Amino acid sequence: MTRTGNTRPLLSRTILLGAALLFLSTGCGDGATSPATSDAPAAAETEPQASAPADAGNLATASIAASVANAGEDVLRRGKILFLQCRSCHSLEAGGDHKVGPNLHGLFGAAAASKEGFGYSEALQQAGIVWDADTLNTFVQNPNGLVSGTAMAFAGLPAEEDRIAVISYLADQTR
Repeated sequence: MTRTGNTRPLLSRTILLGAALLFLSTGCGDGATSPATSDAPAAAETEPQASAPADAGNLATASIAASVANAGEDVLRRGKILFLQCRSCHSLEAGGDHKVGPNLHGLFGAAAASKEGFGYSEALQQAGIVWDADTLNTFVQNPNGLVSGTAMAFAGLPAEEDRIAVISYLADQTR
């Protein structure tokens, strides 16, 4: 049997659809570990940490805050795309309604669990967190790692560049 039509557009759409489904399925959910969201760090992620100097945490914090403060249009566009997986639970606009998660407007500098009208988990209420770029970086990487018992059903974003993009977008949209 010979092919007479161009299958390239169909193949491109199939790949795009598959990538979108993978993106959405790994971004949200009940926090259950899947191969794509395993809690075990990749070997490449653990080696630099093992040999890092003692003050590397402060350097990383400064790097996250500086990266967020200096985010360009490309980073903000990437953050907007990545936030698509968050918007089913969170709104960003001033005075916006709470959804499954709280409205995030005014997030930076606010104490965790401080938005009126939203029912936060006991764990988040007791966490004593004030949201800034560094704290959000840790939380978005692994919400239960920072606040054990949080009700946020999100597996986390393992890639630092993705976290910087989302946090930069949040900083741009919620102030």
